[in-house]
Formats: sequence, structure tokens, C-alpha cells
Amino acid sequence: MRTLFASIIAAALTALAAYAGPARADSALAGQMAAYSYLLGAPWTCTANVPAMGDAPAHADHFTIAFDIAPHNTIHDHVTGDDYMGDGYYGYSTRANNYWSTSTDNQAGHGVMTSTDGKTYTGMMGMGGMRFQQTTTYTKVDDNHVTMHQTMTAEGQPATTIESACSR
Repeated sequence: MRTLFASIIAAALTALAAYAGPARADSALAGQMAAYSYLLGAPWTCTANVPAMGDAPAHADHFTIAFDIAPHNTIHDHVTGDDYMGDGYYGYSTRANNYWSTSTDNQAGHGVMTSTDGKTYTGMMGMGGMRFQQTTTYTKVDDNHVTMHQTMTAEGQPATTIESACSR
């Protein structure tokens, strides 16, 4: 159960890409994505306060997220933790008029989420055969601090809430 929620947290943290990333020297974000350029640069260090779930006690998970600009005005992230690695991509669809994120990790975690404002993302996440709804809201505290509030509901189970903070 801890592995599942570690991957959920990391997948959600990767959506922080709508807020961060080191750019390639020959690239720059444009249009709707340009607003996130202030976050380009040093990696982010994050702590997620995970409540007790299943047989796992409440605990803090720690991750590092590095970002770079990917082709087609998108952002790529790479998340690492003690026993976790994941990658995500984020962009803006002019056709759908929304932000989007996709993620996958080394524990079979995967997800697709969208946002109309680039701050609150909703969608489906999964790990193996388990699926759940997730809403993640990011708040920019300042150029070097972002907080995250996640709510997840898996197959009719009570909602789980995780609070996270990232800085650099």
C-alpha cells in the first residue's frame, strides 16, 4: 500500500511541472506555458505528509524533481526517491483549451490529468489494475516554494488527502 501511495504522490508531484523546470539553452516556453518559465532552474526537493493507510503508519515521503523543456512546448520531469523513479510530461492543448499531464513510474503507476487553469488538475490515476480519481491543487507560495493538496478516491473507498511542500 505504501508503494501505491508513494507512486501516487510522485505522479502528482510531477504535475508540479506546470510550475517548474531547467530549460535547454536553445529552448524557451511559449504561449500558455510561458507563465511557468520562472520555475526553470535548480531541482525541487519535496516532502509529502502521507496519512496512515492500510498497514502503513503515517509518514513523510521525500522526492527530488528535475525538469527540462521537451519538444512541442512541453515540460518533462524526472522524479526520484529512495525506492521510486517516475517521469511525466505537461503541456497545453489549444484544441481542448486546457493543460494536460501524463505520468508513469517504475511501480506500474500511470495517470492522465487535465486542468483549465494550470493549478487544479483532475483525472484518473492507476497502478496495475487499481484505478482512482485524483484532484491535485498547486499553490505558488513564491518563486522557490510550492504547496500541493491532493485528494484521491479509489474504487469507492473513503478519500485520502495528502499535503506536500516543495522548495529549491
